[in-house]
Amino acid sequence: MSNDRTAGGARREYERVADVLRHEIEGGAIGVGEQLPTHAELVDRFDVSRATVQKAIKALEGKGYVESAQGKGVFARDWRQSGNAHANGTAVVAVDAGSVELDDAIAEAFEAEHITIDAYCLTAESLHGAFLPQARRVLRGELQPSSIQVRLLLARPGAHLAIPRIVGKPEDTRPLDRLSELIKRYAFTLRNLLEDLVRRGVDVTVEVRTLPITPVAKYYLINRHRGLMGFYKVEAHPVHFPDGKDVQIYDVLGLGARLYLQGPEQRAECQQWFDSLWNTIAESV
Repeated sequence: MSNDRTAGGARREYERVADVLRHEIEGGAIGVGEQLPTHAELVDRFDVSRATVQKAIKALEGKGYVESAQGKGVFARDWRQSGNAHANGTAVVAVDAGSVELDDAIAEAFEAEHITIDAYCLTAESLHGAFLPQARRVLRGELQPSSIQVRLLLARPGAHLAIPRIVGKPEDTRPLDRLSELIKRYAFTLRNLLEDLVRRGVDVTVEVRTLPITPVAKYYLINRHRGLMGFYKVEAHPVHFPDGKDVQIYDVLGLGARLYLQGPEQRAECQQWFDSLWNTIAESV
């Protein structure tokens, strides 16, 4: 199915994880009723992001190979009792036409000699997760890019942003303080992650600038020829603060946001939009 491949025809990362686990279930290495490894263990085993593991599990659930028990874990099912097993054995999950996983797009980008990424997002958490397995491949010598150039546009730590905020108490600054810590954490670790590749002979440039705006969309321009756009949904959800209380806040949630490919005209327009922000009101950090 064309929707289960990247533009270059490569397998998606979640398919690789799902297929390995499916073979282990079908072959009895993971018995019916047996608990699968935790998400964290699967991340380490397959050297992928948590989002990729989650999608692989969703694919297996959709085909009747596993079931999730809230608070307990994921367990293998008797797949032979399910009429949903794919005819050729491949565990797949439906994806909207034109949508792309960031993990797959970054993995494909790292096959190039010169890698360029422009990103406009909230905290860079998703981007860090997508970069991590590829950086490890470079460190292991599996990939040998000559250069990596990244420009990050993020929300500004300390700015009085409209979102996140506590439901009914917009004057409470705790959600903004928490967001500031997340931005600093992921921007700092992403920069360190990539700059560590210098010891493998890669020419690395990472620039981070911030805006006093809460992004309601995320945008990635990858290797100058692939534009991806997605939208953050504003939702209310509980957050645990250091005082021990769970508080309901309005926040933009980006980890599950779908990204859609842009045509040449859209990509060119978005590049001009990104550059206009980068060159005017964005501040370096």
